[in-house]
Amino acid sequence: MPERLPISVLLLARDAAPDLDALLPALGFARDRVVVVDKASDTATREMAERHGARVLVRTLDGFGPQRQFALDHCREDWVLWIDTDERLDAAAPRALARALASNAADGYRIARDGWFLGRRIRFCGWGGERVLRLFRRTQARFDDAVVHEQVRVVGRIADLDVRLAHHSYATWAACRDKLVRYARAGALEARRRGRRASALDVVLRPPLRFVRMYVLQLGFLDGGHGAVLCALAAVQVFLKYAELWSGTTAGQSDDLPPDSPAGVRSAPEPPAETPA
Repeated sequence: MPERLPISVLLLARDAAPDLDALLPALGFARDRVVVVDKASDTATREMAERHGARVLVRTLDGFGPQRQFALDHCREDWVLWIDTDERLDAAAPRALARALASNAADGYRIARDGWFLGRRIRFCGWGGERVLRLFRRTQARFDDAVVHEQVRVVGRIADLDVRLAHHSYATWAACRDKLVRYARAGALEARRRGRRASALDVVLRPPLRFVRMYVLQLGFLDGGHGAVLCALAAVQVFLKYAELWSGTTAGQSDDLPPDSPAGVRSAPEPPAETPA
């Protein structure tokens, strides 16, 4: 086996044993693999992670930002690779990562990410051309405290890495259905925590505007039937988010995290509707 790279893998997992079984063997180039499992996870997830040599940490989920920062605090190597259980690096990744670390040319690297929806790669709908900051120096990085759509802040120079990441966050219809409400509730909570409010007009107007933006302006129609369904789901999720936010605005609502939010720790992808609205 080639010498392992001085990389910690920052990985969150919940009820994701099959995904870990597929993902962890492909991360054998990293010296340190970390899996954070929140208390709601099944035993099989923890056992699968340990079977592949990963370290398992347990922490109650109170938002993706804090959860990832907890994982980052337990990483041991100089460099950290952030990946989710429903993402897959391409075959060239180990060599590209080794070159990046040897060059010492940057403090963080962006990776091109391709979104997949129900088995098809989505090239439009606002999903094309995405680059995500996923490799960074541990000592110069910190996650924000966002409940969903968390970001890592890196101090220093940022460059692009010649690696592709396939993102299969909506592999089945059940995954789409289950994440729809959870992400909408978490998005409403995050908006409420930031002091945002919603009117009935937001509930009525924002969903169709989201569909038009994704399907027409961002050329979602070129993705065929998959694009149409994706854009429709995005509009539905926007409706649920603003209905939840409007309900809290009119009736008064606690900022406590909903018991089923965020959307399970299998990943923290941007769901169809949740480019910022």
